[in-house]
Amino acid sequence: MNKSIISKFSALVLARLFKQTIKRNLTTTPPLLQEKKKQYGYNLVKKIESKRKTFQEAKKRIYYKFFCKCREGFNSFPEFLEHVRTSHKIKNLDFQEILTKKNGIGRGIKFYWSLSCQCGHRFSSSLCNADLKAREGQIEILKKYRLQCLKCKEDAKFDVEELLDEFLKERFKQKLVYNFYKKEFAEFENERDSEKILEGHIETLCEKCKLLRRHCGSESSYQEQI
Repeated sequence: MNKSIISKFSALVLARLFKQTIKRNLTTTPPLLQEKKKQYGYNLVKKIESKRKTFQEAKKRIYYKFFCKCREGFNSFPEFLEHVRTSHKIKNLDFQEILTKKNGIGRGIKFYWSLSCQCGHRFSSSLCNADLKAREGQIEILKKYRLQCLKCKEDAKFDVEELLDEFLKERFKQKLVYNFYKKEFAEFENERDSEKILEGHIETLCEKCKLLRRHCGSESSYQEQI
């Protein structure tokens, strides 16, 4: 008789405990789920914001071949010349006259280009360097400084050197414009590449750095005036 009563009492206690556990779960699970949803939503928003920021930064890093001293960017030399004529009011640009009057002037050019190595490695750098000079109405490329491959340490070759030579001569003409029309550009700061220090540029792999015995990102060492 006593055993039967004890068994029934135990069953009632267990049933009550079970109901309490179920009730507790029903009351605590929704807030937990709500918190998880809230955290998921927060993480999603942060992810979207991060992607938007990355996209905006990428837009800011759009590379232009030619930058005017006023910070306007252009993809071709004719576009730059048109900008000079319209925005800076320099109408009669005569490069033959400029080359004649600036005979003997030399400048170092920093530029961005892609390179290939014989080992198959390809890379690019925005701290490539070349020296050019105006001589007898022509533009001469005196030297293009080599960059070594990071993998095999051999000198890499500039891709499509014919196009590179044309581009370098246009960049030199751009500097001649600034030199010839100093008053018109006097209000603007130095050119974008005049004091560029590129993080990650390995000086021991750069011919210009080794010759200068310092980072080649500081102001160009080659500059001849007449």
